[in-house]
Amino acid sequence: MIQRIQSIYLFIAALLCVAFLFVPSLEINDVYLLAKNNMVLLGLTIVSALISLADIFLFRNRILQMNVGRLNLLLILGLIGFGVYTELTDGDFQPFYGALIPLFFFIFNLLAIFAIGKDEKLVKSMDRLR
Repeated sequence: MIQRIQSIYLFIAALLCVAFLFVPSLEINDVYLLAKNNMVLLGLTIVSALISLADIFLFRNRILQMNVGRLNLLLILGLIGFGVYTELTDGDFQPFYGALIPLFFFIFNLLAIFAIGKDEKLVKSMDRLR
């Protein structure tokens, strides 16, 4: 169901993952680093985008949807950690605005998990009234 707020959050997170592939995130020795040029960043970003898109269609099982979202959070944390490791191990670097994009898709994924939890809580409260 695309009209739910968590679906919109997950879709925005997937779009940000795709944007991260093409936006330069830092400059190392006058060379711009793109996520699509680094195989690990490329793989983690594509898997995170696919998980976000697949998570939209798990709306019938909210518990599974929350767990898949949490798995995606761990994947995004790994992506951020590897990005920071890459920045710190290389010599002279200058971060660009693209370095903040993984933080934003982490936040949108977290917002989606909170919205899914709110839906689950609402459904359980309605079950008590029956």
